[in-house]
Amino acid sequence: MTDLVFLLLIFFIIISTLVSNGVNVDLPSSNGTTSVNKNITLSIKADGSYSFKGLPMSINRTDLAPKPTKKGLAFISQIQAEMDEQNENILYLQVDQAVLTGQTVELIGIAKDNQWKVMLGANPAKK
Repeated sequence: MTDLVFLLLIFFIIISTLVSNGVNVDLPSSNGTTSVNKNITLSIKADGSYSFKGLPMSINRTDLAPKPTKKGLAFISQIQAEMDEQNENILYLQVDQAVLTGQTVELIGIAKDNQWKVMLGANPAKK
């Protein structure tokens, strides 16, 4: 009986190392300065509202996920047009601490579906 338990334990350990549950995200270094193109910045404020390139967008979370509405698709195509114009596929996300993690994950999922790289903005650490 104990042999069976040890075999199952080894099986689950090996399987768990092969499973990847995350999204590959390029996290920026926080040295106080950034080299990010601010033209492709998407921000989510504490109230859940979106801003693209510093301009407020009249779009909400339900327009984007799980199935984008017509308004959501127009928003996604606007981001794609900016990326095509800049010859970059990097979306710089600035998300307020108060925003639910699920909302950020939904945007990362949209970026993954469109083959965009994602960089998450952070404030420099205080020393």
